[in-house]
Amino acid sequence: MLDPMSLFTYDSSLDQRTVRAESMLVTLGSYVDAGHDQRIINEHLLNTLPNHELGQFDADQVYDYAGHRPQIVFDKDHFSSFASPRIRLHLLHDADDVPFLLLSGPEPSLQWERMAAAIEHVITEFDVQRTVLVQTFPAPAPHTRPVLVTRFASDPDLIPINSGLPVTFQMSSSFGGLLTLRLGEQGHAVVGLAAHVPQYLAAMDYPDAALALLNVVRDVTHLHLPEGDLAMRARATRAQVDESVAASPELQHVITQIEEHHDTLIAERGLPINIDSLPNGDQIAAELEDYLRGLDAGPSDKSADAG
Repeated sequence: MLDPMSLFTYDSSLDQRTVRAESMLVTLGSYVDAGHDQRIINEHLLNTLPNHELGQFDADQVYDYAGHRPQIVFDKDHFSSFASPRIRLHLLHDADDVPFLLLSGPEPSLQWERMAAAIEHVITEFDVQRTVLVQTFPAPAPHTRPVLVTRFASDPDLIPINSGLPVTFQMSSSFGGLLTLRLGEQGHAVVGLAAHVPQYLAAMDYPDAALALLNVVRDVTHLHLPEGDLAMRARATRAQVDESVAASPELQHVITQIEEHHDTLIAERGLPINIDSLPNGDQIAAELEDYLRGLDAGPSDKSADAG
């Protein structure tokens, strides 16, 4: 492996010996930023809390440009700007002036082991005691229910009982999965938070999931993170979706089915909700496992299955 720390460059004005932070939030991209909530959280925290950049990882070495083509502007007869991918580490202070770190940017496509080792070095350098991965995925969940946040961790003792998924399955990894595993092997505490975004809203901004994630981050880290205008944006989004659903009996029927499925799953996981009749727990686990496996299948795979 090439030297991991050559991937990270400190800001020239920084004396890293003076930086200490108990918590680090990681919002590196995963399979998909459903609801754009990683972006929403990044923008919200960086726009509402005091912060400065500590350094950057060399995205040029770990990013797949052909697989995830950045945007470039062509102006009449010339190219005028290029949106270079950036993986940045910021130092922020919460509303009580408590410092914490934010690692944001696209998911690394290359050199995962080296990137994980570089992040582990940074965590050790800044004496980080807990790393919290924040992400979302499209799920069979309705917008009419509170956003469910599933937890995972480097050590099951770090999260409450029944806060994970009631299934065991094999799937293609994300960088966040490998990072959780490698940091745990080095004795670091890692908690992952994955918000269930309604699959029919995954392509639009969904501030409800960002709010739900921030609430759980507060619980895990004890940081004082302001909501700002997220609650107002969430209400506006719900009102817009409700208006669209009210105008379509077909959508109303689909939403009702999703609600029934969601409520059954919540009840099976031991959360408070009134359900008169529950299917077998193995059936629920199998259904959820099949759905999550489907997230891993590309368009060609799904076409082959259909044939």
